[in-house]
Amino acid sequence: MILVNVGCGAIFHPDWINLDSAPAAPGVRACDARGGLPFADASVDGVYHAHMLEHLEAEDARKFLAECHRILRPGGVVRVVVPDLEGIAQAYLRELAAVRAGGEATLYEWARLELIDQAARSRSGGKMAGFLAQLTPAQVARVRTRAGAETDAILAMSGARRRRPGLGKIWLRARRESARLLLLALGGRRMRAAFDEGWFRQSGEVHRVMYDELALARLLVACGFAEPRKVTAVESRIDGYAAYELDAVAGVARKPDSLYLEARRGDGGR
Repeated sequence: MILVNVGCGAIFHPDWINLDSAPAAPGVRACDARGGLPFADASVDGVYHAHMLEHLEAEDARKFLAECHRILRPGGVVRVVVPDLEGIAQAYLRELAAVRAGGEATLYEWARLELIDQAARSRSGGKMAGFLAQLTPAQVARVRTRAGAETDAILAMSGARRRRPGLGKIWLRARRESARLLLLALGGRRMRAAFDEGWFRQSGEVHRVMYDELALARLLVACGFAEPRKVTAVESRIDGYAAYELDAVAGVARKPDSLYLEARRGDGGR
């Protein structure tokens, strides 16, 4: 069985073909999925991507899902994991009501960040890392019920040591700084600030589109898939999926605020 994990980041399994635009390990192949997937038509059994689709513009998301459909065999499964807009909205309303009733506000503030920060941020990490850094351990534990293991990753962003950049990044940084100096001379600080924000928003960190179950199911059908179905972090049409521990470790979801949706290639069945 041929299984493909696209945009895997640091979460991958050796039984899968793992692709990422910036490979984090020797077993991960370099691939920018926006340019297509390096597989023949109808050649793979399953395609998985987690917390990737929301970073693509709507038209790019359609093209990417069409690629997933192209490479899947008839009856093959696509598994899509994204932030759950409906769940995030419900959490916000629930925590808003709790605070109005005199409850503690930590999860209310976090719910607001979930709704807004990752789409509106203009710098890496947005406001999430700073918010978590000023919480008590008990408050961080409350946020972890929503964000899961991602809580520790966000906290680590503020205290992580910067790695020494390679030559490619040094050259890119030099070009960027040259452009910033030129814009400062031509248009002042405001123009330079606009350039900095635009540069960041093209980095791939921000969320371009948010999906709920209905919107994602409709998108999959529009791209040729059939039978879209909401599943859990450990439930799948892919045989033995839970054992790969891509979405959950020992049965505990990595990102509890996620939406898990599967569909199959619509021109055949198994």
